[in-house]
Parts: sequence; structure tokens; C-alpha cells
Amino acid sequence: MANNEKIMVCVYYGPHGERLIRRGGELAKLLQCPLYVLSVIPVRDDVLDQEQEKFMAAWQTTCDEYGATFIAKTNVDRKAADIIAETARNHHITQLIIGQSGQTRWQEITQGSFVNELLNRIGETDLHIVAVQRMAHHMTETHERGRRVTVIRNGEHYRLSNGESEGETVAEGLFFK
Repeated sequence: MANNEKIMVCVYYGPHGERLIRRGGELAKLLQCPLYVLSVIPVRDDVLDQEQEKFMAAWQTTCDEYGATFIAKTNVDRKAADIIAETARNHHITQLIIGQSGQTRWQEITQGSFVNELLNRIGETDLHIVAVQRMAHHMTETHERGRRVTVIRNGEHYRLSNGESEGETVAEGLFFK
């Protein structure tokens, strides 16, 4: 019996893209089916900044590990949901994996839900939404959790303190190395 499944993972800039690709890669291995990775870039390809290029290179490396096809498309004048749905149709994708939407409730109310928009466009393609919290336990591999610190001003000088210290407290928060 032939397997007609095809998986596409959608990634956007940030620390979760590689984890989504790995998630899709493991699922593709289990189902013994092709894997596609799509990044919808909000600018022309030739004007990626250094951070974006770093993510793209890392994603390409991860795609190579899983034998995935990496696709990058721009959305200067089109909605990301339209581009994702069109790409899914063109490649006969049966399962689509996305990360949890970064939309706030207010954005969802005023602009509409990205997930609902996507569901309306992908037809009978299954949609998997991977919660950011579910990936958080893997964050220690690549990201620090941060340290609670206080910014202290002593005359003209500022410094970070994680305990009691002499000087005026200017701000408190998380510090990431």
C-alpha cells in the first residue's frame, strides 16, 4: 500500500523554527513520507538581514539532515496564509505543521485569526499546531532562562546586581547573556 502523506512545516524567524523542522522530520520518518519546509519571508530574498540569514542557514542544515526540501517565498504584497495554502496545494501536502500563533487576543479580534484564515484556505489538509510551551523544555539546549537582576546606579556608573547592593535601584528584570 502506497503512502500518500506529505508533510510541510512552516517556519518564521525565531528560536522555534529548528524545533518545528525536527518535529516535522520525526513525523515524516515515522510516516515514511516527504518533508517540505516553507519560510514566508516578509521582504525580498536579496535584502535579508544577518539574523534572518543565520536562521535560514540553520534551517537549511536541519532540512539536509532530514532530506527535506526547503522553500522560501516572499510576501511583499500577499498574505502569508495565501502563500502557505498555495504552496501546500502545489506540493499536494496532506499535513501542515505550524508553531503557535504569536497573535495577541486583540490582534485576533481586530485582524482576524491567522489559524482560522489558514484553515479556510487549506481545505482537507490536516493542521498541526505545536504549542510554544511544549517546546520550552528543549530551550535549555540553545537558550538561557535569564537571571533576575537589578540595575544599580552609583553616581555616574551603572551595574547589574543579583543581590543587595549600595546605590539607587534604576530597574529590575531578566538579564540574558
